[in-house]
Amino acid sequence: MTEAILRPSYTQRASATTMKEIIRQVLEAELAGQTYQGDLVQQQTKKIADDVKDRLKELGLPRYKYMVQVVIGEQRGEGVRMGCR
Repeated sequence: MTEAILRPSYTQRASATTMKEIIRQVLEAELAGQTYQGDLVQQQTKKIADDVKDRLKELGLPRYKYMVQVVIGEQRGEGVRMGCR
């Protein structure tokens, strides 16, 4: 009788530190020196989410599915307006 493998082995687990570094690198590359432009937010959020997801998939970790949510917001005075994808 064969046992089903429910989770990856210890050596194949995702590292939160590695994921945070990937996210930081993508955000710095995409948003460095940028100012908020409401008409470009939708394209920026999609590109950032796709870039992060692609970089995570490049890690080659089996049995993982990635969900990436990007929120870019503008702060005007006391209120906050946001666009998300």
